Amino acid sequence: MSPFDLVLLLVLSNAVQNSMNGGDNSLVGGLISALALMLLNYGIAYFTYRSRHVEAAVEGQPEVLIHNGKIREDILEREMMTHEELHSALRRQGVANANEVHFAILENDGSISVKKRET
Repeated sequence: MSPFDLVLLLVLSNAVQNSMNGGDNSLVGGLISALALMLLNYGIAYFTYRSRHVEAAVEGQPEVLIHNGKIREDILEREMMTHEELHSALRRQGVANANEVHFAILENDGSISVKKRET
């Protein structure tokens, strides 16, 4: 599930809640709202599939955080990531020190992929 899908679920639940709990909106109004949001989601998914530019704008692009043991401070700052968060992610991947890393990539979904240096 992408961040965009999560936002869709939150907006969708808000759009149909009034028709579900007996508010002023009718059931038909809630269903029309839900259908419109799902069609919008489908349209955005279609255009992200067809266009790399739209995909980059909606989904983002992976960023290299560490290359050959060197932490890229500019990328950390731009992604608003602290050294503690980076080192925690490295430890979860079984790496004790950034010098052991060939590359570490911040993926679109927020996970960090790490490849150790070969010895």
